[in-house]
Amino acid sequence: MPALTTTSDGFLLHGAPFRIISGALHYFRVHPDQWTDRLRKARLMGLNTVETYIPWNLHQPEPGTLVLDGLLDLPRFLRLAAAEGLHVLLRPGPFICAEWDGGGLPHWLTTDPDMRLRSSDPRFTDVIDRYLDLLLPPLLPHMAQAGGPVIAVQVENEYGAYGDDAAYLKHLEQSFRSRGVEELLFTCDQTDGDHLENGTLPGVLATGTFGSRVEASLRRLREAQPEGPLMCAEFWIGWFDHWGGPHHGRDTEDAAADLDRLLSAGASVNIYMFHGGTNFGHTNGANHHHAYAPTVTSYDYDAPLTESGDPGPKYHAFREVIARHAPVPDEPAP
Repeated sequence: MPALTTTSDGFLLHGAPFRIISGALHYFRVHPDQWTDRLRKARLMGLNTVETYIPWNLHQPEPGTLVLDGLLDLPRFLRLAAAEGLHVLLRPGPFICAEWDGGGLPHWLTTDPDMRLRSSDPRFTDVIDRYLDLLLPPLLPHMAQAGGPVIAVQVENEYGAYGDDAAYLKHLEQSFRSRGVEELLFTCDQTDGDHLENGTLPGVLATGTFGSRVEASLRRLREAQPEGPLMCAEFWIGWFDHWGGPHHGRDTEDAAADLDRLLSAGASVNIYMFHGGTNFGHTNGANHHHAYAPTVTSYDYDAPLTESGDPGPKYHAFREVIARHAPVPDEPAP
């Protein structure tokens, strides 16, 4: 039985009522020497959980390999999170988006021009399974069932914005389960259009991604999933920047007011981002809006913790909001 379970309207952690108050913190966008500092600042803001993607293309630069050291020492990051008293949401994809090169899909996948990515094409699912055969064993000791911090694992990422191959999502669910992942599984999708319909999976918790229109977004999530916890798995409090474009920001009071609306509704939340960090090397992704639009090296995201790790205006405003709904540490915020 997973450590984190669901009721008709919330979560239980080890049988006790629990609300996820999380923030995104990608280990691969932060120098390992700074992980402890960033995790401590997450806890002091009032977070009880941190969320991270897992970039397949960095961990497996060539087929049959697995890199888990230095910037990619995910087991160490999980140990540090546990030492800080934080739970963890893991989002292994295989596609992560994240404004990341290829959305995390390895470049070598394109050597097979007939492979249908993000689908139940056996050529794709077989490669995923071989990757999970390597990735999951070193992570299983960090699952909550084994006494670790990981309380939930995401299946794919906003898949409803891309396709509707239910067999593919089912394969991923079974791939995680058959390799020892017993923790709660969840999907995340934007709440507009048919995204929730296309990206969800029976028996797997559905969560939403949005940054505003909180009441309407939660209502659509409830319509798609009549029972279970309401959760915003990506509460967008800023945005990323394209090369040559303006720096994006979001008004602190506006973001804090929407966070308060989310928590007042009884929902759980993952703030995206708590700390964005940096796209080191050539890891930044790109979009194509009638022209090539690369993301910049900085992934500051106008987050509560700036790219350099300093608390910004949102840090203190969000801490005040969280304190209205949950205990925050007695220690002074940085």
